[in-house]
Amino acid sequence: MNEENQKKVKEESNEENKKKVVKKEKEGISYFLGILISILTGLFVGFIVGTLFAPKPGKEIRKDIKDTTKDFVEKGKSKFEKVKVKGKEIIEKGKELKEVITPKKENTEA
Repeated sequence: MNEENQKKVKEESNEENKKKVVKKEKEGISYFLGILISILTGLFVGFIVGTLFAPKPGKEIRKDIKDTTKDFVEKGKSKFEKVKVKGKEIIEKGKELKEVITPKKENTEA
């Protein structure tokens, strides 16, 4: 009986340790996200304040913002197209693999 109790205690402590590790991992992710959000917020606020206090007139600042936004959108579109092409390639490879795997699976079931 004593050995059985010791095994149960060890199993329970192992489960508790696993739960603690998972909890710490979740806390670490939450901590990281908090830092990331803080940094992005700081960058955004700094950009706005820097833009408002820039020595350029409003028209030039708006033109700069417009040009930067257009560049950003164009880069985003080109990246999206690349990802779209890669996605299609992956889907085609998946279909080819399915065609190869399906007959083998049917042969093993029969």
